[in-house]
Amino acid sequence: MTSIEVVKTKETSAIAIREKVKVAEIPMVMGRMYGELLPHLGKDVQCAGPPFALYHSWEGEIMDMEVGFPIVGKGIEAGKVHTIRLPAVRAAVATHIGPYERLTDTYNTMMEWMKANGHTPASYMWEEYLNSPQEVPPDKLMTRLYWPIL
Repeated sequence: MTSIEVVKTKETSAIAIREKVKVAEIPMVMGRMYGELLPHLGKDVQCAGPPFALYHSWEGEIMDMEVGFPIVGKGIEAGKVHTIRLPAVRAAVATHIGPYERLTDTYNTMMEWMKANGHTPASYMWEEYLNSPQEVPPDKLMTRLYWPIL
């Protein structure tokens, strides 16, 4: 993990799909959701950054999540695909290096850091996937974590 810093994010347009998913099924469902989004990227909707997953809430074994791609150009509304805006917020940010299965370690470290530094975390957060399991081995995966601060 990299060090934790506080940043101000910029509001960003994105196309996304939102679903409630069983936590154990997140990897499989995310792959399907990205596959449904990819055909919409092209002439009218241009990708403007790494794919992301926005976690709205986690209740028991169910995660309310939205996956997508930041875009330039006009958004779209097509079936489950819709245009959203990632918010402009003050957030704690860290880059997790390693397998996705260890992301909770970085989130726990961020939670401890926020408490130690007098920050209150929001109930939602998002991740940007800076590389892909198809490109690098699990120990080289890089995921940037954004956790808004209230």
